[in-house]
Amino acid sequence: MAATMRPRVSPAGGRAVQPDRPQLVVVQRGGRIVGVVTIVAAVLCALLFFAALLRTELAKQQMRLDGLNRSVVMARDHYNDLRHERAFLESPGRLSSEAAKLGMRPAGNVRFIPIDSDIVASVLASTGDLMDRVADEEKSPLDEFGRIKSEVDGVP
Repeated sequence: MAATMRPRVSPAGGRAVQPDRPQLVVVQRGGRIVGVVTIVAAVLCALLFFAALLRTELAKQQMRLDGLNRSVVMARDHYNDLRHERAFLESPGRLSSEAAKLGMRPAGNVRFIPIDSDIVASVLASTGDLMDRVADEEKSPLDEFGRIKSEVDGVP
């Protein structure tokens, strides 16, 4: 069943008006205010996002610093414990009791034996000469050893 549509004629001008077609109306532009408000809102949202991001990063770094501070405090406490233990282990009372457990006893009378100055002079003369010869010698016996070792092993 085919229906034919006839165009309606408007009463004012005799122009045909299409049925079921909406009328177009000219709308005034909103101007620059809408664009400016949109840009400002976008910038404000971006700033708020970066502020939240910055606060999150600061909180993360603060947690890291708190962990480091806890580690430093624990290390200082451990150091103080070790110092206390060392002081206890080195105390004269403890050392004498441990020595007694091992069968050691305090030294008796201590006496110093005087050494004749001629003996001291002869020892100094005999060792002093040797030290001067070794110090003045330009070539050491170890130089030859190092040269041979570097040729054999490849490492000096």
